[in-house]
Amino acid sequence: MANTANLTCPVGPARRVTPGRGRWWAVRPALACLVPVVVVWWVVRSWSTVRGGAAALADAHPAWLIGATVVAQFTWFAGAACQQGAVSRALPVRPLLAAQVAGSVANHVLPAGFGVGAVKLRFLHRHGFSLPESLTAVGLDATAGVTTHLAVLLALLAGGFLEVDTARLPGSGPVFATVAVGAAVAAAALAVLVALRAQLRTRLWSRLRAHLCGVGTTLRSPGRAALLWGGSAAIPLVHAITLWAIVQALHLPLGVGAVFTLYYVASTASAVVPSPGGFGSLDAALLAALIATGQTPQVALGVVLGYRLVTVWLPMAPSACVLAVMVRRGQL
Repeated sequence: MANTANLTCPVGPARRVTPGRGRWWAVRPALACLVPVVVVWWVVRSWSTVRGGAAALADAHPAWLIGATVVAQFTWFAGAACQQGAVSRALPVRPLLAAQVAGSVANHVLPAGFGVGAVKLRFLHRHGFSLPESLTAVGLDATAGVTTHLAVLLALLAGGFLEVDTARLPGSGPVFATVAVGAAVAAAALAVLVALRAQLRTRLWSRLRAHLCGVGTTLRSPGRAALLWGGSAAIPLVHAITLWAIVQALHLPLGVGAVFTLYYVASTASAVVPSPGGFGSLDAALLAALIATGQTPQVALGVVLGYRLVTVWLPMAPSACVLAVMVRRGQL
């Protein structure tokens, strides 16, 4: 019975959280900076393919492109629902939605979604939540996103919606090299965890306990659970619908199920490399997946360019303006 008392949620004064950077804090940012450099190098070497992709996008149906642009902005509403579901108190609706808009530009500057996470953390802290409460809410938001994403991915893969042209897939040599590199990275990560196990044990256990308490509290509130899990499922779904609209604009013979599976597979693969906004990693994964379905490199690149146009480049200016206004008003 003495051990079960340690599993209860802390109810006393919140302790000050001091995030530790550790010895390997620079590895992920370095990797995030390397990916865009590789992408620029590829663009320079494959300029004819880039021109073909731009030409394919120029011939796209404008109505589908406009529809994709409109649909893409619904990710802000889904993100607002997630953040509201992750906290126990009601947040002001307009500033909450504005914070999601502001997080878009920050998410394309910092790697692996750290930008939007930092904006959400700052927003919650500005609205009366303590730092531990804000960290727990942001972590709960991220956990729900990963869980729903993997669940939908497994369902799509089980449905067999995506037909892959195996002749276009890499040969055994590149596959073996990729597996070897992945195994080496996993072994290095395991070695780091073993070396730092004494420091990580206490931090991970306290954070895991906070996450479990947050999940339990959310599940006991049907309204919060619907906002959190529904919003988390809606974000990648909106991106998949946006990609499908771009595919329709370029008149590609891919069904809804195939495009959805393609997006979920590519976005899951790109999460391994923490580039800012998925720049480089998601583009390469989408390009490879489209080519594997039988599309030409030029058309596949046109789809990727169109997807980036409506999800990144067009929202960038309004997002930066909203971020500047919120910082000036002290809301961030």
